[in-house]
Amino acid sequence: MDKIRLEAPYHTLTNAGHITFVEVDGDLTKNPKAFEKIIHAMCDAGIGYGSINHPVDRDTVCGYTGVIKGNCPQCGRSEEKMPFERIRRITGYLVGTLDRFNSAKRKEVEERITHENAE
Repeated sequence: MDKIRLEAPYHTLTNAGHITFVEVDGDLTKNPKAFEKIIHAMCDAGIGYGSINHPVDRDTVCGYTGVIKGNCPQCGRSEEKMPFERIRRITGYLVGTLDRFNSAKRKEVEERITHENAE
């Protein structure tokens, strides 16, 4: 909420383009109240263009879709033999794999600050 509050005043000053990105660390389909709270905060603060980024992972073997930390929560497999598909927004684009990224883009992913406790 601090990020939204800090960036909002600049949206009226930058009519040539602006966006406020909010990174969350979990699956927002499991917490629609948090999603709604972020949207309302953006609207109330005057954010002209906002985006909520969240991880989406997919196990291409069993088909599980959600956030996968470690082993797949549905079938228990690890990434050792076949990696999971991990969709992230990197430099403005949604991507399903990081394997073709250069070191700078990989570093961007590593250093991202996610915003927790939105509810």
